[in-house]
Amino acid sequence: MSSKRQSLIFCAAAIALLAMTSAACKRPAPESSAPAIEFLTDNFDLDGIGWMSEQADENGVDLNVSGLCAIDRDVAFLFGGVGVAAGTIRSFLLRTVDGGKSWHEVMSPVLGSELTHVAFSDHQHGWALALWSVEGPGTMLLFGSTDGGKTWRQLTEVQRSQGHAVPDGFPLSMTFTSALNGEIELAYEGESTSIDDTREEIETLASDDGGVTWSMVRRETRNRLPVETPAAHHDCGFESTDWELHTRAAGDSITVRRFDREQGHWRVVTLPRHFQYKRGRVLSSP
Repeated sequence: MSSKRQSLIFCAAAIALLAMTSAACKRPAPESSAPAIEFLTDNFDLDGIGWMSEQADENGVDLNVSGLCAIDRDVAFLFGGVGVAAGTIRSFLLRTVDGGKSWHEVMSPVLGSELTHVAFSDHQHGWALALWSVEGPGTMLLFGSTDGGKTWRQLTEVQRSQGHAVPDGFPLSMTFTSALNGEIELAYEGESTSIDDTREEIETLASDDGGVTWSMVRRETRNRLPVETPAAHHDCGFESTDWELHTRAAGDSITVRRFDREQGHWRVVTLPRHFQYKRGRVLSSP
């Protein structure tokens, strides 16, 4: 074989290898990044729970995430409470509009409370339930949004019914099927006849005016189900875009995954759980 022919074969092989390498480099792969998080910077009054501030200023605070609520491929919410070992200092509601690349706090914090549930009936109408959680469940405040979660206002204090063995019912779920119609399920500890008898009373409250007023529509007694913490929270929004929240154990980071149907892979972002805290403010991540 002539040296010229050998050179041509070698060049062809090199070009083919280069093309294969280039194609492999363009193949979609899972992405991982640390998104920017921006908290509201307004002064926050710790009146009534100021005894937590010294621990927060010295050791920082943790995000205790209750859940994730997705709207579409770009917009989603993370919600829960900001706290220290002694308890919850205030609530938080973070919103992303770029598929999880950045998060911004969009609702004024509620003192001593965590957001237990966030629900949307469509792209515009949303509700957030805040529960006082210092030394046990207390006041429940409901907030609403009519602009896709950009702004929020307090709608009402959700009242519990009377006559329960333990008066402080805990919210199990909140759903809205339209801009007017919604339901909240509350669980109360029932009277037990033995150590193995763990019953609870479930009350369902309903609203037909967008969450401004509530009335009880159902009540039942049942055995308490074992408390299980799911490995992941899943939501698909209104456009069937898969979102997943992984919180793992306390102290670990928070992982949010979104499936990109166009690229055919999961986009992964990892949020820090621990933040510095100074004079009533959570210091945003860089």
